[in-house]
Amino acid sequence: MKTYTERIFGHVKGQDVIAYHFETDAGYQLEVMNYGATILRYVTPDKKGHFANVILGFDEFASYVGNTPKHGASVGPVAGRIAEASFDLNGQIYNLEVNNESNCNHSGSTGWDSSLFELVEVSDHGLTLYTERADGTGGFPGNLKIWISYQLEESGAYEIHYKVTTDQDTLVNPTNHSYFNLSGDFTKTVDHHVFQLNTEGIYPIAADGVPEKIPDASRHVIQQISNGALLKDIFADEDEQIQLVSGLDHPFALSRGFDRAGSLYDPESGRLLLLKTQAPCLVVYTANFVDESVIIAGQPMLQHNGVALEAQALPDAIHSDFKDQVILKAGQTFTSKTRYEVVVK
Repeated sequence: MKTYTERIFGHVKGQDVIAYHFETDAGYQLEVMNYGATILRYVTPDKKGHFANVILGFDEFASYVGNTPKHGASVGPVAGRIAEASFDLNGQIYNLEVNNESNCNHSGSTGWDSSLFELVEVSDHGLTLYTERADGTGGFPGNLKIWISYQLEESGAYEIHYKVTTDQDTLVNPTNHSYFNLSGDFTKTVDHHVFQLNTEGIYPIAADGVPEKIPDASRHVIQQISNGALLKDIFADEDEQIQLVSGLDHPFALSRGFDRAGSLYDPESGRLLLLKTQAPCLVVYTANFVDESVIIAGQPMLQHNGVALEAQALPDAIHSDFKDQVILKAGQTFTSKTRYEVVVK
């Protein structure tokens, strides 16, 4: 590994925002900033040996403030939607910020994607960032302590490790919200990427995005995804779930017993992204909603310009039989690991 470097990337509330850059001897690079524990860049080679960043992001820090698409951000304490922006825990009702129709999405405006983390450990291989979250923030109970670690391996793979503790029973379901475009050219869509997932089914969503609580393995789109299919073919599927959101914005139940959860492949560049995770679910979002105020690669955002592969528990799990997957009890510790690796095929 090469010696890590750091730079001041911006300023928030009178404090420096620091970006940490890690690089392998072979040239793979990972850059992470302490604002939102956010991934800025993941640089990998294509089949011709040309290196390019494959994670969508911005050149200026200001674009990450109020980052509605959550580009590269760590999302927590609870990723995804909580129906009706409320939940019952131990007989007490907790009311959250309403920011997505009648729901709370990604923990609202006080999610830790807008927190300035402190550095607690750094080496040439990666770093650990830390923040605290006071009881009642965003309506959630408990004083939380949060550690998020990123480690870049010599192979070029990187691993995300979450660790959370609480002094009261609360909800914890974090994820990372990086969007991948393996072409390295963010003026292109991901239509010609091949997406494959080892899955037990898709969780259908309502019009407001809240998922059902039983996975459906019978749909044609599941056959496509299980075998590996071009995203443009998935987008064209007549399934009403695909047409509802003009793409994927769905949780998938991950199959156990496989070496990896799935993959994303760009035949033109030869980049193959392999995904492993301890999480039980993967939310796949194909950048369906276009916000032209979001400038990527010098131009307004294109629909389907990236794929977010969000390893987590089922969104709105608190209102399901999966609630134990997101309830963190006082004195206990939540941990989870997810690994992304780009190889050349």
